[in-house]
Amino acid sequence: MKIAVIGGTGLIGSQVVKKLNTVGHEAVPHSKSTGVDVITGEGVADAVADADVIVSLTNSPTFDEASAVFFRKSMGNLLTAGEKAGVRHFAGPEVFPLDELGRITLAARSDGRTVMTDDTAGMFALVRGDVLTGKEDARLAPTRYADWLASR
Repeated sequence: MKIAVIGGTGLIGSQVVKKLNTVGHEAVPHSKSTGVDVITGEGVADAVADADVIVSLTNSPTFDEASAVFFRKSMGNLLTAGEKAGVRHFAGPEVFPLDELGRITLAARSDGRTVMTDDTAGMFALVRGDVLTGKEDARLAPTRYADWLASR
């Protein structure tokens, strides 16, 4: 499997690349030093073009409100490029829980939606008004999301 490791030349990223290659994957490190800037988007499309997976090990240079802007821009650029390239998997460390990333992103956009947390759900979904939306094949417990929704 070809894996684009964004932030792959740093302290943690270089070890992740080494481990992935050791177990038989083709992990390719990308960072500013290799011409990839996740904030401007420069080099991102080329970095993920042939990847099966994107692993993001980037880190915000600050840990205040500006970090929300960093993660929104960097994640937006990575996800957009990945989608265009047909990358089906995206992974990254949880510096803070993913639901918190959602909260920070929505707050940075002045978006009034609320992130709901349910550790047992095993899926991500979006609540729009009183409607829960998710992927067509998403499951809630042993029930397919579409079946659950139809029963409501």
